[in-house]
Amino acid sequence: MNDRLSAFDLHSHTIHSKDGLSNPKSLFTWMKRKGLRGMAITEHVNPSILRPIVKDNRFLLNACEHMSTDYGEIIGLFVTEPIKNRSFAEIADDIKDQGALRVLPHPTDPLRKESAMRKGLPERMMVRHIDLVEGINSRCMVNRFNVWAQQLAQRIEKPVTAGSDAHSFLEMGHARTWLQDIQDVDDIHRALRLGRTQITGHCSFYLWQMPTMIWQRARRIGR
Repeated sequence: MNDRLSAFDLHSHTIHSKDGLSNPKSLFTWMKRKGLRGMAITEHVNPSILRPIVKDNRFLLNACEHMSTDYGEIIGLFVTEPIKNRSFAEIADDIKDQGALRVLPHPTDPLRKESAMRKGLPERMMVRHIDLVEGINSRCMVNRFNVWAQQLAQRIEKPVTAGSDAHSFLEMGHARTWLQDIQDVDDIHRALRLGRTQITGHCSFYLWQMPTMIWQRARRIGR
């Protein structure tokens, strides 16, 4: 990687998601420690921020991981308003109407019941309703699932992103989307929209997911 490239983790969660452990106030500190230029906070259900936050030349990006009523999950990058739970196509259209970008997360992970593979999302719909495919998701238990995702992206001719799917600081930065010549938020949006991305990453150690799984169950019991 050259000095003109910046690393972004484009899939992560905080305490505003049902299973997140990260405090949003700590994210800029962790970005600096892990050599990240930015992170997208892709909360479940509703975004926790509705505009990018910039501090010390680092970026916290507004996003959300939406659950559709038919074909599983879709990420809206740069969403500026909450989106009602509807069909995959309707959510995708809502994301586009906000000027945001549509990312298909962990599409070929057979262990996730809400993945595009498990839900049978037709490729013709991916072509029509998706801007980018998540080629690396660090919470995939087997790297082969990420290889399949990258092959899917090539097949439907979509650029790729990478995200750790971090639910705690332990996982942040395990997958990185590299963007070139980034000075401001508009540069980030433009690079992603034009598909000028490179990706690197690896699967997180599966036991690091245990604290968030325990926390999710504890929150259910506490209701």
